[in-house]
Amino acid sequence: METEAHVPRLAVATKADIADLAALARAELPTMTALHDEEGWITYQRFGAGRQPRESWTVMLRDSSEEGELIGFAWVDDSMFVEAGITEPWWCINALAVIPSRRGQGFGTRLVEGVADAARGAGVNLLFGQTVPGAVAFWRRSGFTLAEPMEPLVTNNPAGRMNLDPTNLRLAPGHPDRWFVRYLATEPGSVRSGLVPASFLP
Repeated sequence: METEAHVPRLAVATKADIADLAALARAELPTMTALHDEEGWITYQRFGAGRQPRESWTVMLRDSSEEGELIGFAWVDDSMFVEAGITEPWWCINALAVIPSRRGQGFGTRLVEGVADAARGAGVNLLFGQTVPGAVAFWRRSGFTLAEPMEPLVTNNPAGRMNLDPTNLRLAPGHPDRWFVRYLATEPGSVRSGLVPASFLP
């Protein structure tokens, strides 16, 4: 049981955390080589504040003891804006990692809910990403809808694009991953365009 003094706390990562973030990525996310190199964390500007839709940022959990062990992190960005000029308020959860000794204790959920809370505050109405098959149950428990294996995500209405006409998207997952998506907006009509598994549309 965690003592009050050692309860892990959520924080937005800064450049001072790069060595620990890269080490955890190398150990737990072996295929995400873009996160293994410390210089890459700076080059790709992963240190936003999580306060606006057009950001790349990282939330982490550190033990609040003197050693401040890094327990886990989630890296989030506006990939659809960067890659396709999509101006919808969506965030992609690109990476989530928790050290093996702290798994099964709710820390992954705390990271995801930290992202969701920040997203609501930033006016983001949808979170999405891809999961490896072994983590499907975690994302379901976290309130996400899962596409079937190899099922694409599609827009339910044309998505706005910077300086271009709206467009319909069809995003295929990387094999053997599956898409996950979660809507944060609750007011009817508050999401003009969103992403859903292709089987959800007629």
